Amino acid sequence: MFAYYAAKSTFKFTNIKCQDHDVNFSRSEICRLKVIGRGIVTLNVRVGLYKIPVTNVSVNAAFYKKANGFKPFLYNYTVDFCDFLLKRKRYPVIKVLFDIFFTASNVNHSCPFDHAIIIDNLLLDEDKFRLFPIPDGEYMLKLKVFAYNDLKATVEMYFNRKNSFLV
Repeated sequence: MFAYYAAKSTFKFTNIKCQDHDVNFSRSEICRLKVIGRGIVTLNVRVGLYKIPVTNVSVNAAFYKKANGFKPFLYNYTVDFCDFLLKRKRYPVIKVLFDIFFTASNVNHSCPFDHAIIIDNLLLDEDKFRLFPIPDGEYMLKLKVFAYNDLKATVEMYFNRKNSFLV
């Protein structure tokens, strides 16, 4: 006798925290999760830039997994974001990560940035994470954003991954 199982994996945002480190340079105008249906949560961020154009941006992206507090997990990369936007194939892990955000963002061009940065109604789904094989659990993605080598903002996005098996 054979049993057939189907697996369904879900990703869901649970919290977001945006911290501004230089309000004269930029400010998080919107930083929230929006419930659009039962169990469906989208991410919305809007950052106003006050000293434009911005021509030098670096981003540190680090994954953390919750296990008696959030501990570093798998990835911790720092990248010259302007160079990354020009040569995405050079940075395969960062490319996969940021491709998740680019679908709902106006960050679809290279530097300089002379407008607000917007992520609008980003929904996490399994297809976007197919190249990030991570086990069930609670996670945090921490982004530290630097401009001109000075920390300008920190964004912490909390989400969970849960597999359910259907018989």
